[in-house]
Amino acid sequence: MDRRRAISLLAAAPLMAAWPLGAQTPNVLEEVGKYLNQLTSIRGRFTQINADNSRSAGSYWLRRPGRIRFEYDGGEAMVIADGINIAIFDAKSNAQVQRYPLSQTPLKYLLRERIDLTQRNLVRETGSQGGFTTVVMQDPEAPRDGSMTLVLRNSPPALTEWTVTEASGSRTRVVLDTLEPVTGMNTRIFNIETEALAWERQRR
Repeated sequence: MDRRRAISLLAAAPLMAAWPLGAQTPNVLEEVGKYLNQLTSIRGRFTQINADNSRSAGSYWLRRPGRIRFEYDGGEAMVIADGINIAIFDAKSNAQVQRYPLSQTPLKYLLRERIDLTQRNLVRETGSQGGFTTVVMQDPEAPRDGSMTLVLRNSPPALTEWTVTEASGSRTRVVLDTLEPVTGMNTRIFNIETEALAWERQRR
């Protein structure tokens, strides 16, 4: 599992009412932003479709702002963000834990303390077709960080999947399978240093 495959992840939850599809784009973005801001402490299952059409699956835990954990089935890979950095644990490619600034990955859009899709230049484009709305996010000042396309069901509203597109054009798709709100999530599961010590100790 490489860096591209590892950093393209998040989660979803339902809202009580649909956002106004017939309204102007700023209104839709405001409603979508309100929805995403409800995702504060959740867990569930995901399926990832990589650029080569291979598939992987696993479990996630998310606690905003800044923290998320992905465990891939089989115990050979894991991704953790602690609010500052994102760490990739991959037994197949490298026993050493790789670390990158969270601010250089598309996850930065979804792990903010407050998500504001009406922020100038954050949303590159939007669309609506077949009961789904898409929102493409990209930082125009950091095109090398890639873009993230969210796909949201309109009614009942829910984030169903997203795609991360690299500057090279390579794409990784993540389909959200389950979502469960969590009360009192243990923040220790997002401690990169603790997990890195245990990971490397197991592989000596």
